[in-house]
Amino acid sequence: MAWIIVDIGERDWSKLAYQFGHELGHVTANSWQADAKPAPPCQWLEEAVVEAFSLRGLGLLAKSWKADPPFAGDNAFGDAIADYRENIITRYRALADSQGLTRDAATWFADHRNEIEIPGLNPFAQAMSVTILAQYEQAPESVEALGALNRWPGRAAVPASQYFQRWKESCAELQASPQLPSHLSDLLRISAY
Repeated sequence: MAWIIVDIGERDWSKLAYQFGHELGHVTANSWQADAKPAPPCQWLEEAVVEAFSLRGLGLLAKSWKADPPFAGDNAFGDAIADYRENIITRYRALADSQGLTRDAATWFADHRNEIEIPGLNPFAQAMSVTILAQYEQAPESVEALGALNRWPGRAAVPASQYFQRWKESCAELQASPQLPSHLSDLLRISAY
């Protein structure tokens, strides 16, 4: 059984959905077992992927709430959820631009690799989450790849080239779309060899 713990204020529904979506992303990425400890060098990538998953979920929730709210006459709260999401995306896009990610992802990765590979949702993982979110929106089936993460010995502690290769193999094994790991490894120019 997986536990999801969030930290929100009273009636902070957008933040609840956002945090819950992020943590649910970790569960989906097979990071809920006792041995699922964050580890460099690739934990940042899981953080970026689950952050994008959460932002995607907020977008879907906003649209759904606007069209068919759970409480009669509460359609406008869909706009509040959408605004909450857009504020996060705007912040992350600014990070991506200031870090150089929007100009050349491979150079961004090479120039900042030591900082990027620190475990946790660091500013580099936040910046990359916008790129991953765009992939989710362009190819919705790429979300399947989240369930193929971390199904191998060493989990995030393996070098990036092995991480991407194992992720692609895990996608094939589960018959999940390999688009996301392929796209990201190409974008960052991380070779499996």
